[in-house]
Amino acid sequence: MGETANGEVNRLDKINVAALKLRVPKTAAASVQTYDESYFRREIPELNEWGATDAEIRAERALLLEYLRQRDICAHCQGFERCGKEGDMRGFEQHLERYGPQLTVRLRRCAPYREAMVRQTVRRWQPFSGALERDKQFRLENFPVEQRRKYPKLFRFAVDFAEHFTAGQSADGLYLFGPPGVGKTHLLLGVVNRLTERGVPALFVRSDSVFDRMRHLIADNGDLEPLLDAYATVPFLGIDEFAQERANDFTLEKLFRIVNHRFHSQLPTWFTSNYAPPEMYRKNGIDIHDSVAPLRSRIMQMAQMAKLDGEDARQSKLRSLT
Repeated sequence: MGETANGEVNRLDKINVAALKLRVPKTAAASVQTYDESYFRREIPELNEWGATDAEIRAERALLLEYLRQRDICAHCQGFERCGKEGDMRGFEQHLERYGPQLTVRLRRCAPYREAMVRQTVRRWQPFSGALERDKQFRLENFPVEQRRKYPKLFRFAVDFAEHFTAGQSADGLYLFGPPGVGKTHLLLGVVNRLTERGVPALFVRSDSVFDRMRHLIADNGDLEPLLDAYATVPFLGIDEFAQERANDFTLEKLFRIVNHRFHSQLPTWFTSNYAPPEMYRKNGIDIHDSVAPLRSRIMQMAQMAKLDGEDARQSKLRSLT
């Protein structure tokens, strides 16, 4: 069955009346004649809008009955993993159409199916992106109290986003910058962990290591495209240690591609960095690559800025044997 990019089935693959009648269970098919035209007109108002005649409705009763059955299953959906449909109809929703003199249904991948595929993609690339088991310890509830008090507006912004953002929603990103040990990564991980708990697909990327892993993937004849596509399209992307990787043509080209797609798609992206935006990817006051200026411009437009200061919390926890 040929699908388009948005999950629709091509016109040539539309299910016609005869094909759909074969899908109707025998028990249901036997009772098709008990449903009159008024029943279908009441349940499917589009029939009246299209000017469908009683004769057309009677001729298509098997198709219309199956359409209503499938619609009812979708109305009680509990997620793709628990889809109540049978066989190759799982993950599809039907759209009734008037096609010339004939009623047909177009199949389209449903939202729960697409969301399940995104979650599967996230699970595939999380380890590659640098996710660690101990990352789950960083939560918004245990974000340092002194930083909450010092930056209440920022903390409220993070909590509100983590609790209310949904996949497919446009939202501002965030660029967190400041010296090491002030809670930038903690805040980002707190948001990622809460989104994950709520079932919102989110990827956390450690940029200081992921580009080396990309090179190894290419060296092993691996395909980089699925990874880049995941970073470019996941509902939420968090990039840690931004602008601290070993920057070169390879890393900046891949980074610009990801950020540019998310910029135009209005997908929220959060960054943490030791560098203020004007200082990212600069050496001796000069941008290290032609792509830096457009990259910086996009980030400053797609993300709100927040600077964190304070004592390095890691140094306060130093242990000594002497």
